[in-house]
Amino acid sequence: MSSAVTGLLAITGAAAVSLLVCVYARPISIVLGILDAPDGKRKIHPTITPLVGGLAIGLPTLLALFYGAVATDFLPLYLVIAIAGLASLLLGLLDDRAQIRPIYRLVLSFLLALAVLEIVPALLLSFLHFSFLGQVVFLEQFALIFTAVCIVGLQNAINMADGKNGIVIGLCLFWSVELLLFAPDHLRPVLLTLGAALLVTLAFNLRGRLFLGDSGSYFLSFIIALLTVYVYDIAFTMLPADLVALWFLIPVVDCLRVMALRTFRGRSPFASDRSHLHHILYHRMPWRWGLLVYLGLTGMPGLLASFAPDTAPVWSIAALCCYGIIIVWPECHSQEAGGAAK
Repeated sequence: MSSAVTGLLAITGAAAVSLLVCVYARPISIVLGILDAPDGKRKIHPTITPLVGGLAIGLPTLLALFYGAVATDFLPLYLVIAIAGLASLLLGLLDDRAQIRPIYRLVLSFLLALAVLEIVPALLLSFLHFSFLGQVVFLEQFALIFTAVCIVGLQNAINMADGKNGIVIGLCLFWSVELLLFAPDHLRPVLLTLGAALLVTLAFNLRGRLFLGDSGSYFLSFIIALLTVYVYDIAFTMLPADLVALWFLIPVVDCLRVMALRTFRGRSPFASDRSHLHHILYHRMPWRWGLLVYLGLTGMPGLLASFAPDTAPVWSIAALCCYGIIIVWPECHSQEAGGAAK
């Protein structure tokens, strides 16, 4: 079967499965007990909303991974990624139902990452190749812990970014396209499946018909992280580490900023608040524009740099400068307003 036909079948099948889950989102969420009710404080959506976005994206992607395990010569790779994705999806569903304490989620995710890396060493970040360095940095005995920290760190950053409709799904669309630019042929059906499922789910998510849920953010973060490590290990001569860092730069920096701010204020770094980048944008402009600004800032620099990897450091500096202006300007504006009021 040609790669074009395989890709078309992957897209069609993924769209059909995702559409089915999205159309029947409410009865599915009632059976599973994963409905999100507004509380008038942190959760300000108008109606009770199904948390089945993770299923709409996860089911077709898992099917593609299991198919890859039997249809290619990379059975251990696909099988372990599929099992890890399924485990993270189930952990997220449990969290959607029962609200697991953040520290427990963190420990379980870290143990899952360690298990995956021990079983498939090909998913280890054993070296770092930067576009601005003339030599490769080998991580040696630190590779296992470093890779696990990167996986769990990305999971935490994505989970924290999932505060408004369209953010995480939009980010994952960018990352799927970027991975497609560098991925080997055997991985393309999985990425096309993931992209099709993301597009269908995004259409329902933007209309407020369903939320991604913790199941979606956990699943997507784990899958994206593992696929990124694998693609980087294969294509490191074309895909430098600084370009990969640029892809995830703003969500990770925003996560670290918010956690540091909470700690400085004497609160738990995992406590909920409304100080994320998406909250700031939401209070400054209508969300349809806020979403475009968010995705433009977090997604476009990485996508553009993917066509010229040597420019990744320049794009990183530009993105951080824009991020800093957005974060600081509302505070300065509020201080000026407060001073005028006095």
